[in-house]
Amino acid sequence: MIKDRLPTPSCTVKMFRYSRPGTPMPPATSDANIEFDPFERSIAELASAMCAGQTSAHALVTTYLERINAFDKNGPAINAISQLNPMAQEEATAMDNEMRVHGPRGPLHGIPMVVKDNIDTEGMPTTAGCLALKNAFPNADAPCVARLRAAGAIVLAKANMSELAASNGWFGYSSAGGLTLNPYRLSRNASGSSSGAGAAVAASLAAFGLGTDSFGSVRGPACVHALVGFRPTHGLLDNTGVLPLAPSFDTVGPLARSASDVAIVMDVLAPGQGFGLQFATLAGRTLALVSDFAGGNPEIDALFGEVATSLKYAGAKLCHVRLPTAFLNLYAELLGEVTRAQWVVALDQYLMQSEAGGPQNSAELLERIEEDIDSGGRQTNPRTVDALRRAIETRGMASEVEEAALRRLRALADDIFNTYGVEALIYPTQACPASPRFDQADSSYQCLALQPLAAMHIASATGLPEISVPMGFTRSGVPAGVSWLGRAGADASLLAMTAAFEQFTQHRQPPKSTPALRGQV
Repeated sequence: MIKDRLPTPSCTVKMFRYSRPGTPMPPATSDANIEFDPFERSIAELASAMCAGQTSAHALVTTYLERINAFDKNGPAINAISQLNPMAQEEATAMDNEMRVHGPRGPLHGIPMVVKDNIDTEGMPTTAGCLALKNAFPNADAPCVARLRAAGAIVLAKANMSELAASNGWFGYSSAGGLTLNPYRLSRNASGSSSGAGAAVAASLAAFGLGTDSFGSVRGPACVHALVGFRPTHGLLDNTGVLPLAPSFDTVGPLARSASDVAIVMDVLAPGQGFGLQFATLAGRTLALVSDFAGGNPEIDALFGEVATSLKYAGAKLCHVRLPTAFLNLYAELLGEVTRAQWVVALDQYLMQSEAGGPQNSAELLERIEEDIDSGGRQTNPRTVDALRRAIETRGMASEVEEAALRRLRALADDIFNTYGVEALIYPTQACPASPRFDQADSSYQCLALQPLAAMHIASATGLPEISVPMGFTRSGVPAGVSWLGRAGADASLLAMTAAFEQFTQHRQPPKSTPALRGQV
């Protein structure tokens, strides 16, 4: 359904202003191909092409659907898409008609996106990857989806995900949608739980994706798909209409192929926060390199060393820090217990608002999951089932971890920023490359870290903003990411810094398994 217009009728797309020491601004790009291919195109390029009449919203939707058919269900069959929006082409036609009469609403006018399947989208069930929720239709769009639609974005499809946003080792697998594959190396995982959104954007099945992040669920998929993934300051974005895992940590976050694309999306999701307006430069920035997550994989360590070299060359002032031990085992010591205490309470509140047809509480959801397993349906991750069962059985049991512990961690993080006078803490998003799929071995994988995902838990526990951007590729062709943790509320400034790094290093590369369908790019 087309939502109310936003009063921004302009073909001008805001981009980060970028400064590289000794080099001019990069020129604007254009495309004169008669048969326009959105492969690897930025949001700005897509918007400009529509304004110039080189393409249309309907043509973009049609081409993305061709790519989904070619690569998601056929070819490499990455299985990133859980369900198509049956109204996408009709909505695109309406956006084209509006463009002709009124001009664009803004830079997202007619831009196709994918939405993680735990975010309410009107007219489509919110399955959260769970077969037991296949008939759980929401009453309305989640506010985050409503904002993007009001800005002109088109929901092309819902994206597959780790079931109930809890990967538990089975990254990208769900009983509703099966397993999402990593298009860069099909034997490796697509991370989670925003697995489908990451794989879809990496493979140019949509212009951008909307995911959720509790313990790395946006940043992990960004890391393993050579994308930019943004976890905003906790509370900046509205989580209403999102199937919850742990409200103390849950947040919506975008995935895109560039920081500028993320800025455009964030400017719609959080207007007036300065996204895309700050000068994107690294010269004179004071940044801290965190050394606590080294030693897991020599290639990741080497790529992180190249990050330091690039930052120095770009004019940043660097220091090296070690984190307090309280930050190094956060899930086992803190996050897991808080989640256990919050999960079913929040889940019950969400489920009771769904239309008839879906389970109305967590106990009924568990019952339906177990019925699906007994009837020979696709198996739900046993660890997720066990965790849900335990959360239900211990409902009402006070958490062994006090909320005050989260505040103390936040204070510790603030002390690091203030003591060293830095604008960001920088570390590998994951200490090791994407691990093998849970159902398939890969002899090229090497990891010595006991907790390769531990770094992503810092932002979750502290509520601070974190962005993962590409930092290169391993010899096996698997992308790696570097995370930037910023001060609370400094989201726009943090994104500007990562935009400068991204434009300086140019690490983004598309997967070879999902090439352009036509034309030159």
